[in-house]
Amino acid sequence: LLFGEYLLLLGARALALPVPFFSGQWAWREADQPDARREQLLKFANSLELKSIPGLDYDAFRHDVGGGLYFRSDIPVGYGLGSSGALCAGVYDRYSREKTTNLSELKAVFARMESHFHGQSSGIDPLTSYLNRPLLIANRDEVIFFEAQPWPDTPPAVFLLDSGQPRHTGPLVQWFLEKSQEADFLAHLHGEMLPAHEKLLSAWQSGDDVRFWPALQQVSAFQLENMPPMIPEHLCSVWERGLRSGDFVL
Repeated sequence: LLFGEYLLLLGARALALPVPFFSGQWAWREADQPDARREQLLKFANSLELKSIPGLDYDAFRHDVGGGLYFRSDIPVGYGLGSSGALCAGVYDRYSREKTTNLSELKAVFARMESHFHGQSSGIDPLTSYLNRPLLIANRDEVIFFEAQPWPDTPPAVFLLDSGQPRHTGPLVQWFLEKSQEADFLAHLHGEMLPAHEKLLSAWQSGDDVRFWPALQQVSAFQLENMPPMIPEHLCSVWERGLRSGDFVL
């Protein structure tokens, strides 16, 4: 999710983008090649989540994993870059005998599959990976292909900053949901964060850099001040430096 992380949980729009720098593909393991994740893959192949997917040949998947099939991936685990989502997309692509092109149906299928790894999933990560196209999510469930206008000048450069600290999403989601029950925090969200987020997303879609940068800085400042668990402590000074200088925004 480029824009809308956590806010998606409140029904706000969100933008998901595939990251072409990372990828995964199926490969066959040599007989003497160690495979530390084989047991995890077998557990997934035997999971109730996969067995509940209509038209998915999980028997063939389980057989192939037992025979040395594995998912060769350079996607970092625990970095929010969709490592489990790419795996689910790969399983569906290779083993589904009843593929659908309906985005809502696909999202529901992927949510069920990925729940094996996260307990609860929106299905957005595997859907984005499977379709390999930008997606706009509205009202939690409505998904459409995202079409953006070209920027009049040089478009913003999006980068990833490695915090060096893998994390689990679940506790942060729980914190946000609980915090959103507090009247003051919710008032700040609706009064400051959500309007800035909507301006940001609309400006990105229309290529409007005049509106884009102030909205992005407002979102960034709100996150730094009001969502401390989401930002590793050793990055706070870097975050502040970006806001002060205007050279970059986290």
